[in-house]
Amino acid sequence: MVSEKPSKKHRLKRKELIRDIFFIFSEEYEKSDADSIWDIKIPMETLLNFLKERYKANYTSSAWVKLQIRRYEQQIREKLFNINKENNNGEQLFISINKNMHNFFQQHHLYISHKIKMANGIYGIIQDFIKTHSITRPLNILLGSGTNPYFVANIIAQKSWEKNDRYNIYTHNMGIIKKLSGTRINPDKINLFVPAGRVDPGKNTIMGEDNNLYRSIKFDFIVQSTRYLYDGKLYVEREEEAVRKRCILNECRGIKILALIKDEIIDKIDEGMVCYGELNRYDYIVTPKTRSSKKRAYDTLFQQYKDKLEEEIINWNYCIFKVKN
Repeated sequence: MVSEKPSKKHRLKRKELIRDIFFIFSEEYEKSDADSIWDIKIPMETLLNFLKERYKANYTSSAWVKLQIRRYEQQIREKLFNINKENNNGEQLFISINKNMHNFFQQHHLYISHKIKMANGIYGIIQDFIKTHSITRPLNILLGSGTNPYFVANIIAQKSWEKNDRYNIYTHNMGIIKKLSGTRINPDKINLFVPAGRVDPGKNTIMGEDNNLYRSIKFDFIVQSTRYLYDGKLYVEREEEAVRKRCILNECRGIKILALIKDEIIDKIDEGMVCYGELNRYDYIVTPKTRSSKKRAYDTLFQQYKDKLEEEIINWNYCIFKVKN
């Protein structure tokens, strides 16, 4: 009798492993009392259990996970995680997200559960608009730079085979361009339009001053994110990035939506930050709703805008506020 070979342990591909670890951090933060996702520390043994329970990935020790993380970091030349011993916990290993991480593709995975919630809220606004106005033509939607608008594009791409809605998507977001020009979307439902400019790989966006394409369109919706929100004003880190954001916010026509995790809200500005507009230029703000009952620091900062906002929809997963003008 021939003995059966032992089954090979299921392990995730390196890129999938990194993505799933970020998702675990997002979920842990959501139900925690921590003020920031940077404050979350997960014991490596707990992380291994999460990977086994949620993704059926069987790792008997942390050594393989640590090796895959380090190899991926070497590949992208970016330190994503800190893995350190905590002496007051019996030399137990803990993993946390590196606060100095700048790589766009990994920023994409930060707060991923929050971003998915916001995207569903924004998609709900779009669907309600289609239903209320009996829209049969393609919708004109501008999706801005940053990672938050990407998840709206992701839903539109997924639904392109299921629903009859048609879209003209305008974007300078390289992640969205890649998503909507791939083979998995229905080309009969989505047309993609892109402005001229310089590709910035660090920001994963097309920078430029040629915004006549955007100015020429009456958009149904304009969806943007921001790097910082301070005292009712919106900021980014460089003037080059502000040029297109400023044009979209102040010159383009359409219902404007700001996707806001709320960690963008700050209590002081640093030298060099560039303002590109004011919060009251938006029609709606969409934020995620978390399971934690903890009032975080950014929730307190968000209260300063209470008189400027009107609750439109409070869902289990997201909140939609109408901006009073």
